[in-house]
Amino acid sequence: MTQQAMHARMGGSTGGDEELIPAGAVTFGLVYRTDVGAMSDEGICIHVYGNDVEGDDKELLRFDCFRIGPHYHYRNKTIDKNVRLELDFTAEGDPLAWTLDKIQNRLPIMLLGCEAESTARAVDQRDVDAAIPHIVAWAETKTHNRG
Repeated sequence: MTQQAMHARMGGSTGGDEELIPAGAVTFGLVYRTDVGAMSDEGICIHVYGNDVEGDDKELLRFDCFRIGPHYHYRNKTIDKNVRLELDFTAEGDPLAWTLDKIQNRLPIMLLGCEAESTARAVDQRDVDAAIPHIVAWAETKTHNRG
């Protein structure tokens, strides 16, 4: 399912339309980003949108699973929040595996970190668990196509 972006403009280019995967209280937005920053980084980007967030920018979390500089953001446009945290390859390993683990096991608590309490409380783990295979399948097509 593709539709209009539910987030602020990001740097770099995208390799196609954003794929949206509804999961109850949240929607996952998947895109492959290229030519990001001075190092021309690239990788899978997973957005977590709060379906109950007011306005057009519904992004609460963004996981940039880049090859060179993986990081993630706690965002909430309604309160002008955008905290970027770098991922440590040594401690965390593969950024996509780390991200999938956090989505599956830590999503509500991370949404609280975005000050999105109503979204966090509305998350139904069954919806998230049902979305994970779709995220993995999409990601596999992107990583296999990139080599």
